[in-house]
Amino acid sequence: MAEAAWDWHPGDLVFRNGWLPADDWLKEATGGTWASVGILRSSSGGPRVIYVSPERGVTEDMLDDFIAGLGPDEYEAYRLTGLDPNAPGRQVEQGPLPSYALFEVYGAPFDTDLTLGNGRFYGAELAFEAAQSAGSRLGEPVRLGDLAEVDAGLLASLPGLPYCAAGPPEACWQAMRERQVVTPDSLIASGMLTRMYPE
Repeated sequence: MAEAAWDWHPGDLVFRNGWLPADDWLKEATGGTWASVGILRSSSGGPRVIYVSPERGVTEDMLDDFIAGLGPDEYEAYRLTGLDPNAPGRQVEQGPLPSYALFEVYGAPFDTDLTLGNGRFYGAELAFEAAQSAGSRLGEPVRLGDLAEVDAGLLASLPGLPYCAAGPPEACWQAMRERQVVTPDSLIASGMLTRMYPE
């Protein structure tokens, strides 16, 4: 277990690309910078990242595995502004974000239709809901149709997604474009996060 590249705290959010195809699709469709986001928690073996997997739902892996093979400019870490993980008497606690992910929604299924608040989760939604459980709103959901550029490439990519396996791409897009979504970029743009790495 290598040391993290920053002075990490439970609840830090780690952003990267190339982790999950479903997250990468949303990034490409919306012209985003980052695709996947995970929530750090402490463990006896070192920091772990809680995230959402299409196969396992809300799950976790070691931070080392989550950022394996990435250079220093291929991931970023942020901290919720105003959240003090070292408050007196609370140093051994996970903090509100990982506690929400671990104790309230761990194992919840992957959200195959990008719908907020349905008890299922996709990439950025887990971090959004975890922050909201702590009283912080990381921006506002935005209509997917207002974020995405619809072109032949986007339509051609739809049949490979779980959201669109059952019908023609055009019909799927008509339904999907009305979804209110959060993305890793919208979380960062909320102004509620402070970048910890790289400085």
